[in-house]
Amino acid sequence: MLNRRTLLTALGAAVFGPSLGLAFEVRPYDPAGAQAAIASGKPVVLHVYADWCLQCHAQKSILETLKTTGTYDDIAFFRVNYDDQKDVVAKLDCPRSTVIAYKGGKEVKRMSWGMTTASVEEVLKAAQ
Repeated sequence: MLNRRTLLTALGAAVFGPSLGLAFEVRPYDPAGAQAAIASGKPVVLHVYADWCLQCHAQKSILETLKTTGTYDDIAFFRVNYDDQKDVVAKLDCPRSTVIAYKGGKEVKRMSWGMTTASVEEVLKAAQ
């Protein structure tokens, strides 16, 4: 027989678990983690971001909204800090406000400055 706590935990997991467990996580870029994810061949997206950049904030907001859909949960997301990771930005050869998709260990698409859901999703779909 279930006690009240067990029952409430099970009910909460059934109601809220699917929506909470689906959201992808955008992790801070670390070279070893990102390169391992790319080398694995799995879908990876890098977001080159600066705190002061309006386009970057728009892209971040779009990514936050897309978290709730569950559509892109198979993608590993990393955020490159434009101001603090200049060496990475130089290797990527891109401006701030850039979203880059990798699939099968290779870059498959990139977009800079786009601030619409469609422009961000185009990159994410290329990674899948």
